[in-house]
Amino acid sequence: MQDVNTLFFNNSICDEELDGRISLDSMIKGIDSFARLANATCFVIDFDSHRMLYQSDKMLYLDGIADNQRQRESENPYWSFVDEETLNNLLLIRNRYPLVGQTIDIENYQTHICTIDYPIIIRRCKFFINQKFTPLVMRSDGITKIGLFIISPSTCDHIESFIITQSHIRYRFDFKEGAYKTFDLDASLSTQEKLILQRVQKGLTIEDIAEDLNLSVSTIKTHRMRIFKKLQVRTMPEALTVIGNYHLL
Repeated sequence: MQDVNTLFFNNSICDEELDGRISLDSMIKGIDSFARLANATCFVIDFDSHRMLYQSDKMLYLDGIADNQRQRESENPYWSFVDEETLNNLLLIRNRYPLVGQTIDIENYQTHICTIDYPIIIRRCKFFINQKFTPLVMRSDGITKIGLFIISPSTCDHIESFIITQSHIRYRFDFKEGAYKTFDLDASLSTQEKLILQRVQKGLTIEDIAEDLNLSVSTIKTHRMRIFKKLQVRTMPEALTVIGNYHLL
């Protein structure tokens, strides 16, 4: 098995310090404010020093977990609770991830989101989480120095990874080929289905949506079932989770 430290870039020195517009301290304070407002699980890792620079008070599934219950040491606290097979798959994804940066323009690379769904094991119970990552500080050679992670529940029952650029180009990790491939994730959602999901986000009922879109309730229910099938979910809350995790609207 590869050493878990191969997850992180090493032997690298930051060529450029943070500019005068923002300090690391103020950046962390901003992230902490966001974590409190959103009641979100966030942490920040410095890949050069292999250090956790910040983690929010709320840590989904990990609150109350003692250090002696961890399976392994890792800068990413959630990687401490994955099994060996999952760890190897995550390392494979991590090793292939930098290659995508060579294929997209610098603006998209600096603002992209990498999202991974994977299982963790806590007290013999398996939970799937969604881990979103985006660069905060990049070195002059284009490699991420400091990155922000956000953790949320996942609706997946398998490992899945996407890279989503600011221009909405998406790359999906293909485990057979061991590489990220371009993938049109939202092409399967029709315009009507997106309109329905937008209204569900606003809290409208089926009856409200039918009236708003001038459609029958049965038509809305038919669209809802198609949405469930396409997103591989069973409920609207799960559908909204997928929509949020993969930026489909």
